[in-house]
Amino acid sequence: MTGAVALYMRLSAEDANIGESVSMANQRDLLYAFVRSHREFDGCPVLEFCDDGYSGVNFNRPSVQKLLSLAGKTVSCIIVKDFSRLGRNLIEVGDYLDQIFPFLGVRFIAVNEGYDSGEGHGSSVSLDVSLKAMVYEMYSYDISEKIRCVQQAKMRKGEYLCAIAFYGYQRSKLKKNHLEIDTNAAEVVRRIFNMAVNGMVPSKIASELNREGILSPLMYRKKNHTDGIRGWKTAGERTYWTRENVRRIICDERYTGCLIGRKRTVVDISTKRTEPVPREDWIVAENTHEALVTKEIYTQAQRVLKTVKQRTLPRKPYQKFRGLLKCACCKRTLWRTACKAAYYSCPTARTVDNDACSNVYLEESILEQALLTAIQIQVQLFQENVPKGEDKKGFLQDEIKECQSVINRCRTRYATLFEDYAEGCISKREYLSKKQEIFIQQEEARSRFEERSSQLAQIQQEPEKNNVDLGKYAFVKELTREMLEELVKEVRVSEKDILEIKWNFQEPCSGNGEEK
Repeated sequence: MTGAVALYMRLSAEDANIGESVSMANQRDLLYAFVRSHREFDGCPVLEFCDDGYSGVNFNRPSVQKLLSLAGKTVSCIIVKDFSRLGRNLIEVGDYLDQIFPFLGVRFIAVNEGYDSGEGHGSSVSLDVSLKAMVYEMYSYDISEKIRCVQQAKMRKGEYLCAIAFYGYQRSKLKKNHLEIDTNAAEVVRRIFNMAVNGMVPSKIASELNREGILSPLMYRKKNHTDGIRGWKTAGERTYWTRENVRRIICDERYTGCLIGRKRTVVDISTKRTEPVPREDWIVAENTHEALVTKEIYTQAQRVLKTVKQRTLPRKPYQKFRGLLKCACCKRTLWRTACKAAYYSCPTARTVDNDACSNVYLEESILEQALLTAIQIQVQLFQENVPKGEDKKGFLQDEIKECQSVINRCRTRYATLFEDYAEGCISKREYLSKKQEIFIQQEEARSRFEERSSQLAQIQQEPEKNNVDLGKYAFVKELTREMLEELVKEVRVSEKDILEIKWNFQEPCSGNGEEK
């Protein structure tokens, strides 16, 4: 057979608990043993694709996406341990087996299921294959529902299921899934509520805490090594208090001694999409841990927040640059101030004495002109570089075809050489010498094949966002929100009006999607 053989392996978090039978090492050994036991794969390049820790209920997995992009191009055969490794979604797996793989001319083999599309099972997937795919999908949904029921039962009993305790508490070392007070952090929480009850707004509270040098919740966890092993997705190293995290503490009802669960629920396990649950359907367990504030103080603090919110002017319904501008120093989103000449500034400067953030100031008119100019430059570069990219793609495809031809010729020469030796036409010494020569040539071609395939995959595998048609913006004279959402991922603003633009596409001039 021509083309590469792809071995696909997948291990989800749930499978990790089952044991060695579905481990990556086991899957790899099984698939390589299968390839070695079938002479038809001799001399074929073998490529590995692994997704470790990904669920099979959808195809949003990096390695399977890379594999599917090569199917029918450099990959002509896909081998898996069983159907569930490819996926647990009946409809999607069925589409690939019944429609997509046959159309692309890709052979599909599931070793443990004894399935081989190359053996001619007909034009459609057999009933037993469909039933197995249905069982795999139902297994995922069944496990998901059982886990959800167990978690909700624990919530109703007042068990704390999060890996990390919220600020002011720590996980109990004596009683599993329960909380106990963290004395130092608890004092800060009580102070915040007292200041709020006395009429101090969240931004003023944050300024006071920063002035006194009190660690923010994130930095407090890091100092005490209670931030877990997963890390935190934050706007930079947030070493200070902000209006937002103060407000979050004041609004958190759990400080009155209750636990609240099921605020959101997963509506589709294949996409992990969640939606909010109505407040009356939340799971609320009272008196699960010692309260830091009374119900009365909590209620008073909410009234103060509500009053402050009513005094705040409503936001403009439309802002062209909303969410795109970040402070290069602290990574926070810039705030827009509407006046005769609207401008953007860093909110950190309002709560922290920071010279770098205080100097981040940019007028909206200057920003708009700078971004429009940058987009026009990218359009020009794009138009100049498109032909070069197509030429490289064609070159790689020709190289891959040549490598495949060399590998096939070497395979034919192997057979012919052995026949000559068996018939006594050449000596054993001459046979071994020529065999070694063919082997070296074949390995060089195989190595070059894998290298060129990887390079071609990289070009073909750019996400759709990197395939933005910049040409349609060639004559644009004014920025729109739609244009910015399509082209710009983020703009970091430094002092002295220095902009660092991160694009939603691969930048033609540098290839890294950034411009300064």
